[in-house]
Amino acid sequence: MNPMIQRKKTILPLLIGLALACFVFAPMAQSQRDVCASGYVWREAQPTDHVCVTPASRDLVAQENRAARQRWTTGAYGPHTCIQGYVWREAFKGDDVCVTPARRDQVREENRLARSHRAGGRID
Repeated sequence: MNPMIQRKKTILPLLIGLALACFVFAPMAQSQRDVCASGYVWREAQPTDHVCVTPASRDLVAQENRAARQRWTTGAYGPHTCIQGYVWREAFKGDDVCVTPARRDQVREENRLARSHRAGGRID
C-alpha cells in the first residue's frame, strides 16, 4: 500500500477524535469556570452577569432591576439620570440601574471578590 494513503488513513481518525473532543470538553471546561462556590449564586444583573454573590444579593439585584424606571429622570446624563440620592449601580459596563451609593460600593466589592466566590476560586 502507498505510504501516503496509509498515513492519511491513520491521521483521519485522529483528527476526527480531536474534533469530537473539542465539542465535548470545551463546553465542560467553560461550565466549570461558571460554577459558584457553595453558598453563592450568579448575580444576574443582566443575563450574562455570572458574578457569584449571596442569594440575598441576587434577590436585591432583581428588586433593583424591577425598580429601575422609577429611579430614572431626564437630566444631565440623559433619560437615565438617577433621581436625587441615587447613583448608577455599575455592576457591569453600561449598568445604569440607580441604587444608593452604599449599595454601589457593595456591588464594587462583589466585583472585586468575584474570582474568590467561584468554585475553586481565589483572591488575586
